Amino acid sequence: MARRLPYRPAHLTQLDMLSREGRVVAGGPEPDGAYANIFYDVADRAELETLLDENEFTRAGLFVASAPRAFTEFLPPIERPPLDAGVPVTIVEGAIADRGQARDGIVELRHSGQVAFGGFFDDEAGLVVVRHADPGESQRIVAKAGGWIVERLTARPWSQTL
Repeated sequence: MARRLPYRPAHLTQLDMLSREGRVVAGGPEPDGAYANIFYDVADRAELETLLDENEFTRAGLFVASAPRAFTEFLPPIERPPLDAGVPVTIVEGAIADRGQARDGIVELRHSGQVAFGGFFDDEAGLVVVRHADPGESQRIVAKAGGWIVERLTARPWSQTL
């Protein structure tokens, strides 16, 4: 975390610009700083690779690897937090049992303010950013919404900076 401090202002400025352009949906570090999650909205893998290569933290040698995944269906945020918000949220991921029910659940949870955004991957799995700091409670919120294989849900804390 300390190594990133000199580069953080430029990184935030870059993400803010990309957000205003509609190419970044959200981003932020995991609490221990070992990983970051940045959700891009790009046309293709080539554009994503360019943005990853141009990321200020990548240029500084702080991001040393990436594991991109593409949503096949994405339910974007209704509202976004301000830059550098540091909102404690939880990323819940897992297998879906009924995509339509899971989608309806995410939509309802977004409208109630409990979920920031979410979506589905082509392997019948999904990801939801829950606006709750407790992973166990976040997992229960997603499970209760329906459509997920509850035993296969995982949850991890995240700090939504953008």
